Amino acid sequence: MSQLANNVTSAFAGATNDQPFGQNNTLNDLNLDDFLDLMIAELQNQDPLNPLENDELVAQISQIREVGATDRLTETLDAVLLGQNISSATNLIGAEIDAISDDNQRVTGIVERISVTDGAPKLHLDLNPRAEASTEEGNLEAGDYQYIVTWQEDGTLFGVDPLAGVPGHTITTTGKEGVDRAVFLSNLPRTSATKQVYRKEGAGNTPFKLVGTISDVGQATYLDDKSNEELSGAVLTAAPQLINDSQRKFQVSLKNVGEIRPPSK
Repeated sequence: MSQLANNVTSAFAGATNDQPFGQNNTLNDLNLDDFLDLMIAELQNQDPLNPLENDELVAQISQIREVGATDRLTETLDAVLLGQNISSATNLIGAEIDAISDDNQRVTGIVERISVTDGAPKLHLDLNPRAEASTEEGNLEAGDYQYIVTWQEDGTLFGVDPLAGVPGHTITTTGKEGVDRAVFLSNLPRTSATKQVYRKEGAGNTPFKLVGTISDVGQATYLDDKSNEELSGAVLTAAPQLINDSQRKFQVSLKNVGEIRPPSK
């Protein structure tokens, strides 16, 4: 077979392997006229002392057709898979999921909507800060607790109440091992500075005591597993400016969805 034949075949093979899905390449534009041009080019440029055999030319054309067919089959399968994934994602709208977000945060909440990014469906969750009892190991005693998460920004102390939607802004724990010896804070806002987590026991004028800090400004979660005796002596001395509309937007890939709880009917 001539050198030109090898070069043409290699060029077509490279076009299918290097071009991203959905973009036009040489094979996508290939038609009958192109095949005829290839055949004529082969015949015109072959070595007259070693002419191309008919079966060699047929084999070359078959190879080009096979590569093109494989590429089209791959595109078809990708389109079918995308359609199936979009259908699966759409069925999750309104369901509550446990998942890992695309920014590596542990999230629990209701899927609000979906979108398609880079050929893959994404689930969108708009979540308010929350605090809930955790079965993780911890030393938290039985009691009624309130929480405030604060941070400094441009000289102003801001804060969110993860129990804002709970009557009395209070969570009650029994202190039973494996039930609620810890409290899990989630959906905390992305901030520009370190966050401080404060807790107080009971209602009234008792001060909020510092539980710990979150140095990663993008971190959305915190596990409070400390007993009252383990808390530092630092207390919240100034009232923060509470942000009521502090929803955090999360994006989740289908492969990172764990447990699914369908909406109640």
